[in-house]
Amino acid sequence: MDQRIPGRASGLAGQAGPSTSEGSAAGSQQADEGRAVGRRALLTRGGVVAAGVVGAGVAGAAAAAPASAATGAPVVQGQSNNVGTNQPATEITVDNDPATPTPTAVLTNTGVNATTGEASPSLRLTPATSSAPLFPASATVGGDLVATNDGNLWFTHAIPTVGPIAAPVHTDANSNSFVPLAAPTRMLDTRSTSGRANVLDPSGNLDSSGRLLGGKTIHINLSSLVFFGDAVTATLSAITPTATGFMILWSGAVAKPTAVSLNFIVGQSISNLTVSALAAFSQTATDTIAIHTTKTTHVLLDVAGFTVRNFGQVNPAFTAPTMSGAARAQRAKQALAKLRSQHR
Repeated sequence: MDQRIPGRASGLAGQAGPSTSEGSAAGSQQADEGRAVGRRALLTRGGVVAAGVVGAGVAGAAAAAPASAATGAPVVQGQSNNVGTNQPATEITVDNDPATPTPTAVLTNTGVNATTGEASPSLRLTPATSSAPLFPASATVGGDLVATNDGNLWFTHAIPTVGPIAAPVHTDANSNSFVPLAAPTRMLDTRSTSGRANVLDPSGNLDSSGRLLGGKTIHINLSSLVFFGDAVTATLSAITPTATGFMILWSGAVAKPTAVSLNFIVGQSISNLTVSALAAFSQTATDTIAIHTTKTTHVLLDVAGFTVRNFGQVNPAFTAPTMSGAARAQRAKQALAKLRSQHR
């Protein structure tokens, strides 16, 4: 199982990309090839400088003197490209044939680590000052990408009839995703010895037949399915309870809530879908939940999926097959075509 801890930063080491000779000759050659560096805003906040220019997939730029490049001069990966104070922002543009479009800017690494490393130096956005607001309130141009002082990225959307709207860019560090299992997996069935294998504290909480005693709480270990997950989605079931009552399922990391997960009546078998945060019961049981019942009953727990920061946190032996990259791209293309047809 891929045990990745959320928030772990990866290194950005790599090798420097290629550069061409200095001087106006190189700049003239770029102009002859139809590549132009304009003066409109690519990134209008934070004094951002793009870290590479590529036309038709080939890197090339004339070297600019550090801290003295004129507005409109080429940007060079690995060198300072500061155009000065209060100057128009620099935009990277490429005149492409619409039938065969090529990237505007590409960062490449042709060294020995080309398959695993990143282009170096990395493209880096300068965060706002510590006194600036966490929300880019002054973003007024659609297409802006801003790094706020808390390190988050914000992209400004130009929404017709509404105007520029800034929204955070979701990453593994600030958002999560739901990962469904290929099929619901039973992690608790108090009716059998094997079904109670994931109960961390059975002593004094289960009767001789394995039923959860009224007024008692047990903790269930889910670490065979997930590693440091945020939440679990599961079906909780009461099987032939001895009296009318209810069950509560929660993380166990905080005081037992008053919200009920499942109501039942005597002799009834009933189920309910529930979502709960996960907690660590001990140093070895990193992903657990707690179940409390007011009346003695057999209990089932069938896990359907997890909410995690990273798909690799869920045991791949239990996850549903994922769509290939090509299939995802084709589906996105079809959805975009349908959206366009609806707005014609």
